[in-house]
Order: sequence, then C-alpha cells, then structure tokens
Amino acid sequence: MKTYTTPLLLYTGLLLSVILNKYYNISFLTPLILLIPLLFVDLKNLNLISKWSLSLLCTVPFIFFQDLYSTLNQLSIAFSEELFFRVYLMSFFSNFTTSILFTIPHILLYGDLHSFLVFLPSLIYGFVYQKTKSFILIAILHFLSNVFYDKILLNSDIINSGFRL
Repeated sequence: MKTYTTPLLLYTGLLLSVILNKYYNISFLTPLILLIPLLFVDLKNLNLISKWSLSLLCTVPFIFFQDLYSTLNQLSIAFSEELFFRVYLMSFFSNFTTSILFTIPHILLYGDLHSFLVFLPSLIYGFVYQKTKSFILIAILHFLSNVFYDKILLNSDIINSGFRL
C-alpha cells in the first residue's frame, strides 16, 4: 500500500517555495524541492543510460543557441518539473490529479490566464509518459513547448493584442 505522506509533504514544500519566491524573491528553494525526488525514484526508470537519450538531451538545447543561459535555464526547468510531477507524483496520483497539481504552482506564481493553460500540456506530458515511460522524451517535449511559448507566442501579435482578431 502506498503512503501519500512524502509526496504531499514535498508538494506542500513546493507550494511554500513558490510563494516565498513570488513575495520574497527566494528563488533557490523551488528548484531544490523539484529535484528532491531524485532521492526517492529508481534512477534506472529515468532511462538516462541510453546513448540516444544522452545525445538528445545534449543536442536539442543547442538548436536554440541564441541565448545559452536562457536555453539551459529552460532545460533545467523542464527537467526538474518533469522529474517531480511525472516521474515522482504520477507514481502516486493519476495524470489528471498530477496535472491539477502541476497547474496550481503556476497560478500561484504568475496568476494570469496563461497559468491556467498549462493544464492541457501537463495532461499531454502525462499521457506521453504513461505510454512511453521516457523521462527524457517528456523533458524535451516540455522544453520545446516552453521555448515555443517563450520565443513564438509571447512575441506574437495575437498574444500582444489581447487575443483580438
């Protein structure tokens, strides 16, 4: 029988770290908490050993080499969020519940319409993870969607004009 104490405590810590980040600019706690599941998951389940996974992980970010710091930051965010939510929390909760849990910190941190919209990609990442069990694949999908959102959607006239047609 699974105990939900540890994942719920970690998730509560994540929410507190997001609030501390938003109001007091304490930003180092959130990534730290997102990486804590490395202590609890079987690293063999991450499939980091295959040459394909490592080469994909190392080459995809350089497609977007315009700003190395930003690219590596986006990659680390995708990596840590997928580790925490898909690999760790989905071992305790359903894809739907995990997607709700994924959306809440985004709402707390940003508090806008875009925060609610992360629910659908989260469901997709969860579905892909359930079908493939590939941590690298979902981390890269998450990274690519963040880059697409950051580079394309945020700079588009549709978004900037308030969704007016």
